[in-house]
Amino acid sequence: MKIAATLLACVLVLAGCGGSDEPDPDVPTTSVADQQAEQAEQLEKAQEDLKDKVSGTVVAIVIQDGKVVGQGKRVKVKVGAPISLNIRSDADEEIHVHSDPEHTYQVKAGEPLTEQLTIDTPGQVAVEAHHLDVTIVQLVVEP
Repeated sequence: MKIAATLLACVLVLAGCGGSDEPDPDVPTTSVADQQAEQAEQLEKAQEDLKDKVSGTVVAIVIQDGKVVGQGKRVKVKVGAPISLNIRSDADEEIHVHSDPEHTYQVKAGEPLTEQLTIDTPGQVAVEAHHLDVTIVQLVVEP
């Protein structure tokens, strides 16, 4: 009788440990859109935090899944004023700033990079991702 009771107790314990392939409704799931929105919020927060530490214009650059997030924006900057490029990428990339002189920055996957520069000539300056062969942002340099 003791053995039967012990076996019954073991069966009940093991039955309680059994799992299900269905997701737990109490555990939230995250969609790709939600993940991207969260990353955009994190980027905005990082950009705001960086603004407190540097003077001038901060340009946030995010490269994710082979695309530039927020590609094609125009950012107004002043001649000779400091510009900080806050770069995050999930792949190695080479960033070119087509000013005079030109600037080139090597970005390693997963390693945030902040570079500062100034531009002394008014006009439009393209910032490009070399490997993706796309324009990230146009800096509109004003006197």
